[in-house]
Amino acid sequence: MSLTTLVQALVSGALLGCFYTLMALAFSLIFGVTRALNLAHGELVVLGGYLGYWLWAGSGLHPVFLLPVAAAALLPLGLLWERLINRIPEPKELQSLVLTFGLSLLLQNMMAALWRGEYRLIASPSLTESVALGGIRLNQGRILVAAISLAAVGALHFALTRTRWGRAVRAASLDREAAALLGINVDRATQTTFLLAMGLAGAAGVLFATLHYLHPAAGIDLTLLAVILTL
Repeated sequence: MSLTTLVQALVSGALLGCFYTLMALAFSLIFGVTRALNLAHGELVVLGGYLGYWLWAGSGLHPVFLLPVAAAALLPLGLLWERLINRIPEPKELQSLVLTFGLSLLLQNMMAALWRGEYRLIASPSLTESVALGGIRLNQGRILVAAISLAAVGALHFALTRTRWGRAVRAASLDREAAALLGINVDRATQTTFLLAMGLAGAAGVLFATLHYLHPAAGIDLTLLAVILTL
């Protein structure tokens, strides 16, 4: 293997790593606030990818314009997930495994019924081209996905560290009872965190569909990656 090929492989892997960091953020947000392990996280990302693919196939819009649509489409699931997880008894970590594993199977079967088992990909022409950077050629789609992922991660970091909402979320993640005693609306912070997590999962799904083929069982690997990157 030549040095150029090695550098190209490393850079390409780093670009993918930016996306997987974004993908795992939604999982880590829910885990941080509720200590619940969402085993349906990968299926939610794939669901966002299917929604993005369906919209792209029907409209031909650039995938970037589909990100907010897929994110908004999954927001109602954020409210549902928050209600279900808040109702499970302690220990949250164990009980959430059982609940979300069942939800993951439900989502897999729903996606299989709606979109069958065919492999699908958002193959926008503008994303399949390659560009030359310093003697190496990189896929234009991966560069775009990495740039969007880094921008989203940076925006979330700013929100968590520089805003009142972020301080409330971090306080609730450390000690919910102490945060409530200090006047923080823990329930509202938790609810907005779930909504944000679902929005990130939906948007990440569209990006995922530009990089990998979609199929109903694709979420299993994504959930494992999210667990590894979070824990």
